[in-house]
Amino acid sequence: MSQAISADDRFAINDLLMAYAKASDTGHVQGFVDVFAADGILYGSNGELYAGHDGIRRFATEQCSPVDTRGRMHFFQQMTITREGERCRVFSFWMVVQSTAKDNTRRIRSTGSCDDLVEKGSDGRWLFRERRIARWNDETAPWHYPSSI
Repeated sequence: MSQAISADDRFAINDLLMAYAKASDTGHVQGFVDVFAADGILYGSNGELYAGHDGIRRFATEQCSPVDTRGRMHFFQQMTITREGERCRVFSFWMVVQSTAKDNTRRIRSTGSCDDLVEKGSDGRWLFRERRIARWNDETAPWHYPSSI
């Protein structure tokens, strides 16, 4: 039987996802890097690997700070959190909405899921140890999930 996750930890993990989204959507590269453990790993939606703060900084610089990302908002929903020893596994669905001022449009930019492993850092803050981003469409979205999710 898995160990229960406290309400405080659940809220802190939710805050971690919000800090990630805020940094991503505002182009705050250092804020993006700061939500990962120093030796954390990020797998991009095309399977690319970004390791450690240097790799994650490269991802954030390439993906979060270009001008065409202004007006972008991430939404995380239907999050599940399960304990894995001292760490937690977080599964969430996400959607990115883009709002463009010049033509007053809004659109869904992309959808998908994330499979994350998070842990408490030495300062007690929850950080991403590993984040796997899956972008979905009618060909890439999984049809069935294991019953453990």
